[in-house]
This record gives sequence, C-alpha cells and structure tokens, in this order.
Amino acid sequence: NVGQCVRIVQNPDQLKGRTSVMEQHLSLRRLWLLIRCDVLAEWRMYAFLCAIVAGITILISVHENNAGYPDPSLHQSLFGPFLFIWGIWASSRAFRSLHDRTCRDAYLLLPASALEKLLARLLPLTVGLTILLLAYFCVLSIVVEAFNSAFFGSRRPIFNPFDPDIWELIGFYIILQSPYFLGATWFRRFAFLKTTLALVLLHVGFALFALAVFRLSTPSFSRRVLDGQDIHPELYPDSFDILDVLLFELAGVAVRSVHHAGIDTWAAILSAAMILLPPILWCIAWLRLREARASDGI
Repeated sequence: NVGQCVRIVQNPDQLKGRTSVMEQHLSLRRLWLLIRCDVLAEWRMYAFLCAIVAGITILISVHENNAGYPDPSLHQSLFGPFLFIWGIWASSRAFRSLHDRTCRDAYLLLPASALEKLLARLLPLTVGLTILLLAYFCVLSIVVEAFNSAFFGSRRPIFNPFDPDIWELIGFYIILQSPYFLGATWFRRFAFLKTTLALVLLHVGFALFALAVFRLSTPSFSRRVLDGQDIHPELYPDSFDILDVLLFELAGVAVRSVHHAGIDTWAAILSAAMILLPPILWCIAWLRLREARASDGI
C-alpha cells in the first residue's frame, strides 16, 4: 500500500524547481491523492464494517418486532455506539505504517509533508467517517423500515441526521477520538490499550484534583446533583478511594455541583478545555510525525 501511495502521489511535474516537495507544507492535490490512496487500500474493510452495521441493525429490529416492543428511537440510538467504536478503533490504527519496520522508511519518504500525511488520516476519520455514517444510517433506516412495514405491518421513524443529540454525539466523538489519534502516532504496539490506560489514569488524576478543589472551595460537601437526587448514597468524601472515581465518576459530580452552586467560571473553563483539546492533540501528533522523519535523517 505504501509503494502504491508513492506511485500515486509522486508527480514529476511537482518535482521541478529548486523547492523540494517535502519542504512544501500543504498541497491540496497531494492531500487528495493521499486520501484517495488510503481509501482504495481500505475500501474492503469499510464495506465489511458497513455490512456488520447493517446486520446488527436488522437483527435488533427483527427481534424487537417479534417481541412486540419496537423501539421508535432505534436508529437514533445505534448511531452513537457505531460511530464511537468504528472511529476510535480506526483512529488507534491510523499510523500503522509509521511503526511497521517493513514499510516505515517508505512511508516517511512519501513525497508529502508531515501536515499532509496528518490530514490525510485525520480528515477521513473525522469529517469523512461522520458524513459516511450519517448518509449510511439514513439509507439503512429507510430500507429496514420498508422491510418492517412489508412483513410486520409497523415501522419506526427513519434516522434524522439533523437531530441536535446526534451532533452533540459527534462533538463528543471528536473530543474522544483525538487522544487515540495521538496515541496512534506515539505508541508502536497496542496503541488502543495504551491510550485507554493513559486516559483512565488521567481521569483519576483529574477526579482527585476536582474533588480537592471542590472540598476546599465549598464548606458543605453535598452528594446531590442538579436534580437533587443522590448519585450513590453510600459514597461519602470520608471514604473516598480510586474505585469510587472509576465507578461513580465523582469528578463529574464535583464539576456539576460547582456549576449548580452558581460558579459558572468552572463550567466555562471546562467547556473551553474540551473545545481546545482536539486541535492541541492533533498539533502534537503533527510534531510527532515531523520528529519521526527527523530522527531517521529524512
């Protein structure tokens, strides 16, 4: 696949002149050729995953119709899990060529800049995958509900790609996808598992910090959240441990409690951090690609 990319991307007309192709930061033509090469190399896997999505959706739909309890929000509720599972798994495998000894040098010697190589993997995993699944779920829901109407005499609402909840899920996906995309450039093996472990440790550290700040800034520590109900009545700050953080998300409870107490600054800081996190991690991934090329003397 890397050799095919070299033949596709390398254009003799672009090699003329004193400026090397590798020194040019961004060329839309080279970027398109890189994306085209990756799509041609992975289209069988995409078709296989689309078939799995269709099969699972049809099985769930038939089971619910046979049970007599069809869920009207089936298609809306399945979009999020498939987006997260597919996108995060693909993001953790985005730079296999960078760590494979058999094709590492060929990949680094591709006549394209580090920015182009980054965008060639990033755009399909964010914009491309989102558009693909939105369109695919629209078509799939129409086909499934036509089948249900013909054989079961009932049908659910088709998938609505303009639902605000769907776009909120897409935003959360981009936030969660970014560390796995960075992990694909950083870790040579088991990128998914290592990135997941790093996120768990980061969550524990953030939870401890959030609870410490909340206890210092609030005299009476309350376990109640916005609706006034307890998350888990047996948990108290006096018996706090890491297991509580992992199972009951005390960091989230602390942040929501601070926001409920009227301290909007914390909520604004958290929102800004979530918005800035993906571009920061993508920039670090770009620097990692440049470092990999420089460490090999390319």
